Amino acid sequence: MKNTKVTLSDVAARAGMSAATASRALRGLKVHKKYQGKAEAAAAELGYVLNESARSLRSVRTMTVGMVYHDLTSMLGMELLRAMAAGLDEIGYSLFVSTAQGKSDHFDQLVHRFLQRRVDALVCVHSNGDGAALGGYAAAGIPVMALITKAGGYDGLPMVSPTVAGASGECITRLRALGHRAVTVLAPDRLALPIDSFIAAAKTKRMKLVRHEINEAAFDARTVLRTLRAQQPLPTVVVALHAEATKLLEAAAALKMRVPADLSIVAIRDRTAIPPPSSPPFSTIHLDPKPMGQLAADVLKAWLVEGVALTQDRHVEIGSWIERDTTGPAPG
Repeated sequence: MKNTKVTLSDVAARAGMSAATASRALRGLKVHKKYQGKAEAAAAELGYVLNESARSLRSVRTMTVGMVYHDLTSMLGMELLRAMAAGLDEIGYSLFVSTAQGKSDHFDQLVHRFLQRRVDALVCVHSNGDGAALGGYAAAGIPVMALITKAGGYDGLPMVSPTVAGASGECITRLRALGHRAVTVLAPDRLALPIDSFIAAAKTKRMKLVRHEINEAAFDARTVLRTLRAQQPLPTVVVALHAEATKLLEAAAALKMRVPADLSIVAIRDRTAIPPPSSPPFSTIHLDPKPMGQLAADVLKAWLVEGVALTQDRHVEIGSWIERDTTGPAPG
């Protein structure tokens, strides 16, 4: 008889394998022979039987997950994509990806198209639009989740989002130990979650913070440094996205400012896959989207295989603090 209290996770633990591998074995998908036998033996021992309604739907499942990006321009987005695809492949799912190229109305169209193509789940990255098609997903019982940010008609979706609070906190603690009492943050004129996360961490750590707004397209590092040098008290450390930090380092050399003796610089990786080398090497808040992709894939696997839905937003740390040569003791 089936033991209704036994879950797939229990079977996987008894068989000494992941839940994804146990699911594949019990559903007749290709796994190593040793896993097939162990999974079946553990299921029989515990009295576990696959959900019959889920089994009956196997013939109509497409074994595909749709993923809509608002705009896919970043190498970080590609790394996220690879992590998610690898995780879903473990349970036999293929990931189909499309991008709205920054247009909210096109985002809605793509969401509708994936519904027409009967994907088994949908992931909306930086979702924004009216979300009119979401009702169709709900009616069909198709899981939908947001990733990174959500807005407009997608605001009610459960979401997996990144944070760099831990790495930012480590950075700020170290800057304090080096004698810095205030930090100047260059904030671009666009959504930049790492900058927002760092600012929030600075406030939590009660570090004095000066937010300096910049226009990325017209960023002039020398003008920014001259502006900062005119402030009282003089800034001792600047935090910026990697592209602006690189330009600051070059401008500091041209203006005879010593890094880090006169000014410390912290770079936050934002868009590039491999930041260009600098001399001296940057102290960095390094972003790795792989943990976010892995968590998103795990959430979907639980939803698709065991029917365990994501009901509230979940946050995952994707940052790490790496201290190098562009940070030093506060001057004077």
